[in-house]
Amino acid sequence: MKMKNIKSGIYKIGSLAVLFILTSFFGMAQDFPPWPAPEDAAAVQNPIPVDKASLEAGKALYNIQCKACHGETGKGDGLIKAASFYTEAFQSESDGAHFWKLQQGRGQMPGFKALPEDQLWNVINYIRSFTKTRDGLAMKDAVVSLIFNEKGDQKELTAKVEQLTEDGSKIPASGILVNVGVEKYFGILPVMGSSNRTNENGEIKIVFPNNIIGDENGDLTVIASIEDMEYNPAQTTEAITWGLVNPKDYWTERRALWKNNDYIPVWLLATFVGGALGIWLVIMYVSLLVRKIKLEGDK
Repeated sequence: MKMKNIKSGIYKIGSLAVLFILTSFFGMAQDFPPWPAPEDAAAVQNPIPVDKASLEAGKALYNIQCKACHGETGKGDGLIKAASFYTEAFQSESDGAHFWKLQQGRGQMPGFKALPEDQLWNVINYIRSFTKTRDGLAMKDAVVSLIFNEKGDQKELTAKVEQLTEDGSKIPASGILVNVGVEKYFGILPVMGSSNRTNENGEIKIVFPNNIIGDENGDLTVIASIEDMEYNPAQTTEAITWGLVNPKDYWTERRALWKNNDYIPVWLLATFVGGALGIWLVIMYVSLLVRKIKLEGDK
């Protein structure tokens, strides 16, 4: 009777394992199921015109709420698998249908009913721009330059944007959205002032922080790029010794989670060791149970 129960347990575990593997493969292969919107919702017209202001507002919200899953250009290649905006099914749906889906949400995608309606319409306009020609928004060319100025202890950075005309001359580009940051190991650290749009002279002025750590010489790499729906992407990079010198004790004496030295808090070290030991004990216990089942089965 005991032998019969053991064999029955093995069969159950094996069946569950096979079922889990099969469902995992099916889940990976399965595309997103149809998600039709109600007819009355799909018939709603987009009240926001597709202009520069709408596209820029939509892009700003998209980068915060949507890009992590749907990807930089809406191909569904973000951190979590999401729908692509390039499919025929998506393109054939009306703006009203997309608006309804944004408000309702489904699965891992939350609903955005709490956001103002004009923001949702702006996002839809921006998403549509991935695959449609932006009528009335001729893409222009511009160049970005950086000017560094020190006034005593205060450091001032000026980013200047100039539009390239057809005859090759340059004119100041006002009202252009500019991102300025410092290149770090895992991305760009934003460094902005009170406004990130150029003035009538095509410039933005930023009081540069004094507390950014550079390399062993205090060197920083400053990056300025324009993010404007009327202009082609443009970027410039300059090196400047405006950072704090990276201390030599950074890897040996500074406290950090991944370090093994006296500066690690005792409670943190005990938690880590206890968790690791607990995991290994569970693994050993499961291994002993499997071995016991095998020995009983051999008998």
